[in-house]
Amino acid sequence: MIGVLRAELLSACKRPGVWVVGGAWTGLAVAFGTVVPYVVWLAIRNRRAGASGDPEKLIEGLLPDRFLAGTVDLYPMFGSALMLILGAVLVGGEYRWGTWGTLLVQGPGRTSAVLGKAVAAAAAVLCVSVLVLVVSAGASALVAGLTGRSAQWPDAATLLAGVGAVWLISMAAASLGIVLSVLLRSTGAAIGVGLLWLLAVENLVSGLAGPLSALKTLQEVLIGPSAGSLAAALDPTGRPSASVPGVVSVSGPLAASTVLAAYVVVCLGLSSMLVSRRDVA
Repeated sequence: MIGVLRAELLSACKRPGVWVVGGAWTGLAVAFGTVVPYVVWLAIRNRRAGASGDPEKLIEGLLPDRFLAGTVDLYPMFGSALMLILGAVLVGGEYRWGTWGTLLVQGPGRTSAVLGKAVAAAAAVLCVSVLVLVVSAGASALVAGLTGRSAQWPDAATLLAGVGAVWLISMAAASLGIVLSVLLRSTGAAIGVGLLWLLAVENLVSGLAGPLSALKTLQEVLIGPSAGSLAAALDPTGRPSASVPGVVSVSGPLAASTVLAAYVVVCLGLSSMLVSRRDVA
């Protein structure tokens, strides 16, 4: 098993797709989480609060004490989709290149092979999550310096909770990408179906949950709303950012974390079962 883990970790490190997705998400997080709001603030900072927004509230959302919530706020719209792509790339490529047979003939059982890929995905997701948070923190500190405001950072426990929240959201989305790539035996199809679910179906359910109360229960078991709930828990105001589309809070942090953990367990369990029982060719 140790050999399988080493091989999968090395494979993940050498896949260009992992670096591309990780770099793209880091860039998007900084661009849409800090750069774009800061440019907007520069344009409206001398105006009174009104239809164009409240300049003070906008800049306060970019300061270090709220950078964790601001980063998590981006997951329902951007981060979850890219992490789903990451999961699909890590596993779906074996079907594209026809290397499942070559992998399994080396000795590891099918369950061990899937477990190795799951651990490699978890490690890759953790590295990307930490990178995104570090870069976002740096951008937030820069905003505080440019605006001459004090940099009050979250305490160690909150920072650790933020890392855990980002990793859990990312891992839930990556696990969905993994099970779709195994189910459909394709990277492209898994990405297409996964993005349709995360960006279209989940947002549609969230949009209709207001007038259709029957959808509120379904909303509570979706990845995007669960991510919004964790963002609200990390925000000192206790609310998700109203400036980020698709972010809603539907439950407490414990319930949201349970839902996301269930995605990881169920998706990886289904992936293992499918690989074990089906022809991998």
